[in-house]
Amino acid sequence: MRFQKKLCVMAIASLFPVASAFAQTSADTRKEIDALKAQLKLLQDKLDVLSAATGDGSPLSQQVNRLEQKLDLSENTAEASGFSGMKINGVIEAAYKYNDVDKKHDFGASAGYGVGEVGMIQLTKESQDGEGIDWTLRLMPGGDPFVHEASLSIPLNKENRIIAGLIPDFQGYEYVFPNATSTLGNQLITHNALYDLAGATAYTGVGMSHVLNGGKVALKWLVGNVDKGSDDKSITFGTDPVSEEPFSGAASNGSTLAVAYRMDYYPNDATYFGLSGLHGSNNRSFNIMALDAGYTRGDWQYNGQITVGDMLRAAANGGKAQWTGVSGFVSYKIVPRLQLMARADFIQNSANGGGTYYDNGGALLNGLGPERNAAGEFAVDDLGYATTGANLTRLTLGTNYQINANTQWKTEYRLDQSSGYNFEVTDGDTTTYSKTKTSWGTSLVLSF
Repeated sequence: MRFQKKLCVMAIASLFPVASAFAQTSADTRKEIDALKAQLKLLQDKLDVLSAATGDGSPLSQQVNRLEQKLDLSENTAEASGFSGMKINGVIEAAYKYNDVDKKHDFGASAGYGVGEVGMIQLTKESQDGEGIDWTLRLMPGGDPFVHEASLSIPLNKENRIIAGLIPDFQGYEYVFPNATSTLGNQLITHNALYDLAGATAYTGVGMSHVLNGGKVALKWLVGNVDKGSDDKSITFGTDPVSEEPFSGAASNGSTLAVAYRMDYYPNDATYFGLSGLHGSNNRSFNIMALDAGYTRGDWQYNGQITVGDMLRAAANGGKAQWTGVSGFVSYKIVPRLQLMARADFIQNSANGGGTYYDNGGALLNGLGPERNAAGEFAVDDLGYATTGANLTRLTLGTNYQINANTQWKTEYRLDQSSGYNFEVTDGDTTTYSKTKTSWGTSLVLSF
């Protein structure tokens, strides 16, 4: 306030020489001096009034003090009740889907991350100083499982943390949920074929995460169970496609011990490269490795993925299932709110009658399994087991319109193409077999 007073006085005082320079007589000079003195007194009175209004004990000062006390009380209450550092966000989706094979009009959530759920809510907690135990709880009402993530992260130092709990699979470039964000989102409505058919869902275990090379490299790993932590004999891997009975010794009867890991390299702020792996033993023996990458610059986004895997006793003929898959995604924003997207997937799955991590060569739902002819039959060996599996190609086109900061409207067209007649089409009492399956969908997604 003193500075403001001095500034006003100096500004007015600086006018004196200017006034004197233009004065013609001493009488004129005297009149100008008197006028300036009057203006100075008026400004001084206004400054005094302003000083009194903002001084100690004034209504304004008391109001500020009360606000500060309320803020301090709110912070203390939040910390005492455990809500300090808590954040809640989530996704709600309303979707419609139709395909020419099932001929079903489905309303609900988009395909690819469970059955029945139409939303997700996530709670995260950080300690006040940023150095304590952080945890994440993610729930999917109506989903399977209901708890999608329940993990904790304990910092040892700035570069190393202990991680543990239920953690979603982290292979590939796509995330679980339909909101298009960098940490949770899937740009299109449905997922790519590798996500659906060639990888795990979640891990339960303990491990560590590391930040290396000044943040350019991130590594995480854990040891534990994959998907169901304790498998029982009702779960089978490998089904005889003729008798539809499980192969001898195919039933699982114990928990699967698995090692999962992922390493990401960030050469710059627009590019990343990721290498991930999952290896299981004991009752289910499998190996899955994936290489994915992404580049985002301006209105363009590119993602790609290559996955290879095998699993014992999971093929249609009871042998080892083997698969190789590739997926590529590209998008372009023609205007800031409207994004055009395209994705192409391919799974090579011909070995031992076909079979991947999720498909044992039985159901005619996804285009895989033994490669069939137009009559629904497949080639067999001398023992009656399938010899050749079908390969699957997917092409997906879509749009994503940002209605507002929290709401997206999506549309999608998808064509699934099998190398065999591996889609069963039922029309009343008539059953035919097709090489293609065409799907359409639209959804509204609200993120908060």
